Amino acid sequence: MTSEPLQTSDASAADKRPRKSDGDRLSKLARHKHIIAQLTAAPTLRASEIAAVLGVSGETIRRDLVELQEQKLINRTYGGASRPFALEPALTDRKALMIAEREAIAAVIADLVLPNEVLMLAAGATTFHVARRLASRARDITVITHDYAIAGALAINPSIRVLCCPGRYHPAEGYVFGTQTIANINSYEANRAIVSATGISARGANDADDEAGAIYGAMVKRAAEAILVADHSKFDQRALTVFAQWTDIDRLVTDRQPEGSLATALREAGTELIVAQP
Repeated sequence: MTSEPLQTSDASAADKRPRKSDGDRLSKLARHKHIIAQLTAAPTLRASEIAAVLGVSGETIRRDLVELQEQKLINRTYGGASRPFALEPALTDRKALMIAEREAIAAVIADLVLPNEVLMLAAGATTFHVARRLASRARDITVITHDYAIAGALAINPSIRVLCCPGRYHPAEGYVFGTQTIANINSYEANRAIVSATGISARGANDADDEAGAIYGAMVKRAAEAILVADHSKFDQRALTVFAQWTDIDRLVTDRQPEGSLATALREAGTELIVAQP
């Protein structure tokens, strides 16, 4: 599993280390909050690196990880911790993460889209960046979406026709889902489907929400070309439902070269890899 290691330089450690209380003693609550915050940005952490950044013993960190796993906030791994299975931060939190990487991915997508194309654009933090970039650059396209924030972002461009799917509204995520949504998607044909994911692994693209995954899978099937957009924090992450295998995905647009089993799966499936430079 790939991971984004903690920075252990003096400057980086000072920026990431939570404030200490009771003199020089770092509170347990502060340590726990720090660990959870770091796992929001990186899929895995090493216990030794956490201990070095926080300036505490390895035994202290091991006790912290045991307690956090008992609370089902993390999964302990050999030598560290990973995100719990199917964990995805709230949409407002996701939109504040990996901004440079997502902007670079969105720029690649905007370069691919041609006038008069029909797109299906799925909900997600990365696809929201794609929508904003399309609104600033695309001309004379039609976009089918089930996400109201994406529809609003696209609507500022009068040359973009936006078709909104019906369905049951998800107040926390801002999209619609359900049988009506999927039936509506199935009534269209598109040049490209652009979808995101909770995680990607050798098995394919997955999502923490089975209802959302069903929508993404339907979009992939209705388009002549399926494009998955996902930054490197999604690599080797598992979630509840696999909505597309790599043979279903024509292109993966990401910000870092995958390695290991994920890279092998992409190569064997013939999925084109485009690495955007933030």
